[in-house]
Amino acid sequence: MRIVIIGAGNAGRQLAMRLSEERHSVVMVDQDAQALAQAEAGLDILTICGQGSNPCVLAEAQAEKSDLLIAVTDNDEVNILSCLLAHAAGVKGKIARVTNPAFLESASGYDLKKMGIDLVINQKHECAREVFNMLQMPGALEAFDLFEGKVMVAGFIINAMSPMLDRTPAECDRLDLIQSVRVIAIRRDEQLVVPHGNTVFKQNDVIYLVGQREHISNFFKWVQPDIEPFEKVIIAGGGDLGLMLAKFIETEVDTVLLEQNEERARFCSSELNKTLILRADALTESALEESGLHDRTAFVALTGDDEGNIMNCLMAQKKGASFTATQITRTDFIPVVESLYLVNRVVSPYVSTSNAILHWLRSKKVQAASLLHNLPGELLDVVVPANHKIDGLRIKEIKIPSTAIIATVLREGEVVTATGDLQLQAEDRVLIFCHPDAVKKIQSIFL
Repeated sequence: MRIVIIGAGNAGRQLAMRLSEERHSVVMVDQDAQALAQAEAGLDILTICGQGSNPCVLAEAQAEKSDLLIAVTDNDEVNILSCLLAHAAGVKGKIARVTNPAFLESASGYDLKKMGIDLVINQKHECAREVFNMLQMPGALEAFDLFEGKVMVAGFIINAMSPMLDRTPAECDRLDLIQSVRVIAIRRDEQLVVPHGNTVFKQNDVIYLVGQREHISNFFKWVQPDIEPFEKVIIAGGGDLGLMLAKFIETEVDTVLLEQNEERARFCSSELNKTLILRADALTESALEESGLHDRTAFVALTGDDEGNIMNCLMAQKKGASFTATQITRTDFIPVVESLYLVNRVVSPYVSTSNAILHWLRSKKVQAASLLHNLPGELLDVVVPANHKIDGLRIKEIKIPSTAIIATVLREGEVVTATGDLQLQAEDRVLIFCHPDAVKKIQSIFL
């Protein structure tokens, strides 16, 4: 694909790096010549210096010949206008990052999607959603939504305590849970295994599941008995990110929000229903004691101070927190923090934004791409045409390659479990995971 990225900041560079790794042709546009020079020095991309919302600059970038335009500058208006101009030029896909939550609300009467922008994304919302998934399933390596949130994809490692160890799916003692989700892929010693009924799960296998959020959550509770759910979540920082996370999580678990600024603490109190708001400095020992931290507590540091967040997590660990996560805004710090194992998980709004955009790209209709980073498989999202040869066939009657598996089916907005007896119907959306070598065969069957 030919992709134009407007913005050479952290989000733009993260996207350019990931897309370049996947062999896409990337053109980056920004007004800052120095930022472009730094990006070009480390990446195999083209750069153009100029305002991304300037029609002349977009023409120079040959936006009209591109498959996708992604606008991720720090200016909402530039991002939106760039996408609208790209829409007018006939660009197939347009993605705009916005910071103002009002742009995400169609109730205002100005629905950006109806105006031609395919994906409107708020990086703090995406980061809060990532942390929420992490807290819901602490043993997950990664979890994200597809089909507008109706389906979840999650990955985990088979450990020595797992009830799936050295068993086939049929030999597991909770067939009800096995059948409520779909195991679509196994990464074993860096090799892809597409599972079938006789596949034996081995220790250290990385397993990827597809299913509804509730079913995957129940599956995780069974498959990882050594990982107990959290009884309390303490959030340090009542900024936009901390407030969004509290809204997500407060109905699920006992939640405490620590915010030092009195005015902001009052605002958070007015926005939340069940969360306990404490006006306190999270870096003080007394604040952690007052919040009721214990050994079944998850501590999440989401202030704007990277060093302070790390220290917060270290203090929480010392006090007995079973899980810590921190926001790191400087992406160059992330590998260092992860390699030193200072915290359990690290999140970044910029990385969350790039992940959300990549997941959106990978769930596009008939768009073959990696499902997860470093997983050598591909994802196809196809719609069953009316009067097609597979219209009315049961899944078990379709001659699907052994290196492919139907993950799930979306029918009239509802998720349908992809069992062998399921009869496909016209307009069904079918999510198929397969080895790259099987893509053409799958397309010949369904298209």
